[in-house]
Amino acid sequence: MSDFIRHTARLTLRHFHTQDAAALFRLNSDPEVMRYTGDRPFVDPSAARHFIAHYDHYERNGFGRWAVLDRRSGEFMGFCGLRRQHEGGPVDLAFRFFRRFWSSGYATEAARASLEMGFEDYGEAEIIGRAVRENLPSISVLQKLGMSYQDMVEEDGEFWLVYGVSAQRFLEDIRYR
Repeated sequence: MSDFIRHTARLTLRHFHTQDAAALFRLNSDPEVMRYTGDRPFVDPSAARHFIAHYDHYERNGFGRWAVLDRRSGEFMGFCGLRRQHEGGPVDLAFRFFRRFWSSGYATEAARASLEMGFEDYGEAEIIGRAVRENLPSISVLQKLGMSYQDMVEEDGEFWLVYGVSAQRFLEDIRYR
């Protein structure tokens, strides 16, 4: 399988490489970054490397979470992308960035590119995004992308808001921007 690459004005989205393991470990070691994810941090850089080496979403679905790099410097900034929860299940959008990149529009830019790919390249009819109820910045990103509130679900004592957007609505919205 060839390496996936997609560019936006400021970012490069690509498949994870094992060289990303140290940066992915650092990203997931920041308690503020992990606060609303529902995920556990990697125990060490080798666990992050193992995760990347065995990440099979690209082969199974054609898409997955992608490393996000600064287009000019090549610096690893975080990740963004799509994931099918289970066979026949919904595709969800997620993003996670180092704190120094928060509040700069990077999550929205990467997420918009991910949605475009999900609808245009992979033919998805709808994509959802989930955020813990208290995670107002992530909810704001989902709303900026044209996603609408659909539901609230409880998992392990956390309340997650589910947003979604159809291909038709999203693609019509980007035509008029």
